[in-house]
Amino acid sequence: MIEVADLDHVAVRVSDVDRALEFYHELLGLPIRDRALFEDGELPFVAVVAGGRHLHLVPTDEPIDVDGEHVCLLLRSDDTDSRGAIEGFLDELREAGVDVEEGEPRERLGAYGRDWAAYVRDPDGRRVELKFH
Repeated sequence: MIEVADLDHVAVRVSDVDRALEFYHELLGLPIRDRALFEDGELPFVAVVAGGRHLHLVPTDEPIDVDGEHVCLLLRSDDTDSRGAIEGFLDELREAGVDVEEGEPRERLGAYGRDWAAYVRDPDGRRVELKFH
């Protein structure tokens, strides 16, 4: 019997790899993987790593329709006040020009239970949920 054991990666189309890396790597802190292979034309994407899972950033010149989809990234902090920690992080993202949806953060239920979370937008307008675990 074969069963699905885990999630390996998710691929998302991006209009500008450098802008996407500025958001996912520079602002959110996800390590970059496979950039040299992408630049050498050996891979059609650049990966960023969240935990052990990869987010493949696939460049495209085609219009990107992100309506109705989102990616959820789990957050951790040494701060025991997860609401205060996420509010401070959202302030930093706003200062960097990231669109934070109105009314955020809120408590939300996810795969690991209920905790503080917030929706922000990546450079292509895709919703990215930042959720404490």
